[in-house]
Parts: sequence; structure tokens; C-alpha cells
Amino acid sequence: MRKLYHIIIAVALVFTACENDDNTTDPYSEVTVSMEANSASDVYYSFATGEVNKVPRSDWDIAFSVPLQSATILINEGAGVELYCVGDTNAWESVDENTIEGLEPRYNNKSDWSTGAFNLNASGFPNYGWGTYHQSTDHNVGGDSIYVIKLADGDFKKLMIRVKLGATSSNVIRWADLTGNNETVENFSTTPYFDAKHFIHYSLVNNEIVEAEPGMDEWDLLFTRYVVRIPAGPGVFMNYPVMGVLGNPDVTIARVTGIPPEKATESDFTGGYSDAADVIGFDWKVSDPVTHEVSLADSTSYFVESVDGKKYQLYFTNYGGNAAGTVSFKVKTLE
Repeated sequence: MRKLYHIIIAVALVFTACENDDNTTDPYSEVTVSMEANSASDVYYSFATGEVNKVPRSDWDIAFSVPLQSATILINEGAGVELYCVGDTNAWESVDENTIEGLEPRYNNKSDWSTGAFNLNASGFPNYGWGTYHQSTDHNVGGDSIYVIKLADGDFKKLMIRVKLGATSSNVIRWADLTGNNETVENFSTTPYFDAKHFIHYSLVNNEIVEAEPGMDEWDLLFTRYVVRIPAGPGVFMNYPVMGVLGNPDVTIARVTGIPPEKATESDFTGGYSDAADVIGFDWKVSDPVTHEVSLADSTSYFVESVDGKKYQLYFTNYGGNAAGTVSFKVKTLE
């Protein structure tokens, strides 16, 4: 009888061990980010604290870099903002509704936060594209270009960045209707945001500063929309808005493909971590060219060194589409 009792205990222990193996704790946490219906908002996300800020995309039109000795100006291309360079400052009076005919719009460089749409025709220091640094005189960046800009509300304006004042880091901007009516000159400083933000955003529609970005060390990823060039036929390309994920300028990211995420390790990627903003980008999802159904890229995951110095691995588990505006992913902290 005693022998039978020992056998029963042994069998029970085997089943218990098997049960524990089947219920091993999942090291990943599931996260869902909601950009709202039609992906109407940008979401700033932190691995340490979760969602940090959600900003209606139509709240701003352009954004100015905050750090000293920088002169980056972005456009809100995800909200439909387009930028056209139409000449030097002498062209202001001649701009009209026909000026941009045949011109291609300019968009931000998605890999490099320091190259906005206004900076794309930069010829190198001291020229920043929209203006030139006065190295031997007042140390300001003086505007030398005229633009036509399509705003988030669909209106077209003519615009110039008159100057960025080196001493006070103030930006002086001038804009008006294409007819010349409703001219506005605005002067605002980014000084209050030194050491706090990478960019300060601005609404030309409402003529006001928009504090879209949280503190520069408070977020890791930005879930947003932007424009990319995609093939539209042999030798033909078109500008197409996509939903994508951009990294904080102070974050580095590595991508691993061809290996199931649960088995991927840091040693599986080559080239090290990259500070390119669009390492994650938009192509973690794939659209079928015939059915247009969206699926997730196979065996793809990302390793992120965040603003807090910790490392994380993430992989996407679901994309609800533009209408739903939801993105789900699994994330774990690396030991």
C-alpha cells in the first residue's frame, strides 16, 4: 500500500511539472495604442510610462527646432500640409494661385529629424535651405526663400521665414493669402523650451504655439502619419500618406527580420543600433496589391535603446487599419 502511495505522488508531481511548463509566464506585455478613428491623432509613447501625449493632427502646421545652433523647420505632412519653394524673397509680390503649377511639393526627411521640408534645398553650412547664417555679422539666420504652403485646413498661403534671431532664438515668420490679403507677421521665441523639447509646433491657421511634443526625455516613439514615395508604375512614383512609427531623436533602434520575434536576440541584427528616425517606419505592415488587405510583416521585431537608457524588444501583433486607428504590439524589457 505504501508503494502505491509513492507511485501516486510521483505521477502527481509529473503532471504538476508539466502543467507549470505549459503556463510559463509570458515575458512580453501587450500594448494597444489608439490614434482614434481615421488615425486622427499623433500619439507619443514611452516604454517606461505608456502613452504620454495624444495630439489632434490638425492642430499644427509647421514645427521649429528648439536647440541652439539648429534651424530645422518641419511641416505637418500627415495632416495634408504641403510645401512649395517658389523663389527668393524678391518673389513675394508676384506669388499667385498659378505659382505652384507644375511644382513638386517638398516633404520632411523621415530618417533625419534635422532635415525638414524647409531644409531640403540646403547647400550646406551656413545655408539651411530657407535661410543663411550670418556668421560675420549678427549671427542670425536670415530668410532667403519664398514658399507657398497648403495648410492643415486646406487653405493656401504664401510664406517666408524672415529670420531666426541667434541672441534670443526668436523666429519671425510672415504669411498672407496668395492675393496678398490678411498678411501676418509673427515673432515667437523657443527660449522657454530650451533643454525641454526638440520641437515647438505652430498653427498658422490659429496663429498660436502648440505644445505637441512632451518633454524630450519623456517619450520614445511617435505613432503618426507621413508621406512616402511609392511606385505607381514603371518609372513612376507617387506621394502616398502612410501610418508609421518614428523614434525620438535620442533613441536608437535595430531591426531583426527572418527570425520569429520570440527567438530573436540582439546578436541577430548587423550594423548595430541606428539613430535614423524611421527604422520602425511603416513597412512592419504589408498591403496586398490586389485585395489591399493589410497584414503584418513576418518574423520582424525591433530592439530599442530608449531615452531612459534601458533596452526593449517589440513586435507588432495587430493593425486595426486607418479607420480604427489602433496599433497593438508586444514589448519586453531586456535583461
